Amino acid sequence: MKILIVEDDFRIAEMYKEYLLKNAPEDEIHIALNAAESLKTIQNHDINLMLVDIYLPDMHGDKLIENVLKQYPYMNFIVVTASQESEKVKNAMQLGALYYLVKPVKLDKLSETVNDYKKKNVTLSKSIELEQDDIDMYFGRIGTPAVNSLPKGIDPLTLKKIEEVFSNQHEWTSSQLGEHLGTSRTTVRRYLEYMRELGKLTVSQDFGDKGRPEKKYRKNLS
Repeated sequence: MKILIVEDDFRIAEMYKEYLLKNAPEDEIHIALNAAESLKTIQNHDINLMLVDIYLPDMHGDKLIENVLKQYPYMNFIVVTASQESEKVKNAMQLGALYYLVKPVKLDKLSETVNDYKKKNVTLSKSIELEQDDIDMYFGRIGTPAVNSLPKGIDPLTLKKIEEVFSNQHEWTSSQLGEHLGTSRTTVRRYLEYMRELGKLTVSQDFGDKGRPEKKYRKNLS
């Protein structure tokens, strides 16, 4: 993945770069301190994703995105800025920005947002056809709970990992899934019950070899 950070504060840009590379050292990350420099970088490198500040010294970031899209219509953007103006947010959304992060942004949130784009991009590259649930997840529509709406004790990354496991194998007990993920049975059961409440899983009793009953969770395919 080739990423371009467009940020006029060199220290902040270097901090973003260092943190992103720590989590994904295979990425190639460039820095541009203004709009003009970013355009030159795009010409010389096959950039996949741009992280763009709104307040640049020579051009506002939303105007830069608009100009880039005229030459590179399939460029992807994440806006990272101190601007909370509704007009700027609206402009970014209309220009197709993947996300809008308000400074001071938490570095783990920045990394998570970039990784989310990378995962979705990989899914689209590997799949010829997608189910509606997969499409909803890509566009951030219904069916994917917002992080802030999740109940206490439910981590979005862990939840997503368990959902992906059920996509490959539709039926698990909590002990089987806990062993597979390297997580305690109690923790896994909390996520399974949450998914059951959402209607994503159905439950039946499995008495196993020793005759001891254990709940078996199956992905609801209907």
